[in-house]
Amino acid sequence: MKAIHGFAFVLAIGATVSCSVDAPARPQPHQEIRDMPTRPAASRPSPPEVAPVVHDGVRYEQDRHDDRAGDQPGGYLAAIDVRTGARLWRLKVYAIAPQPPDAPVQALYFRSMRLSPDGSTLAIENEAGGVYRVDLATRSSVQISGPPETAPPSQPARPKPTAE
Repeated sequence: MKAIHGFAFVLAIGATVSCSVDAPARPQPHQEIRDMPTRPAASRPSPPEVAPVVHDGVRYEQDRHDDRAGDQPGGYLAAIDVRTGARLWRLKVYAIAPQPPDAPVQALYFRSMRLSPDGSTLAIENEAGGVYRVDLATRSSVQISGPPETAPPSQPARPKPTAE
């Protein structure tokens, strides 16, 4: 019957129309569509891409996952030997405030990283706006500005030893 109406419509207006009679019917708003895959919703935007800084044969980069202690996602700086690719050391630049056990894990990554003109420190800003100074000689971190909730513990953070 639909094909007859469509054909009659084409004849009535005198135009040539190409259509497919075999096309599946569109689902009604109340019908469930079972064949469509659903995409998971993102719980947060992707972390900012922060370029590594190379200085005196060492590449300093954000280490996005603490695979050794599993204590927090983000906030770690890794120093990598450019020639060998070996990790020289790793430092927790800032602590992420603890969350209740039933709350989702809150990641806090670097937004930017800059080497000082004399090459002795890195200035790292995180996504919350906290700015930290990392002394490359002592491998220590101190917050220099930003919201208080991103402040580090009272003692400066010390690097974790790397497995050799």
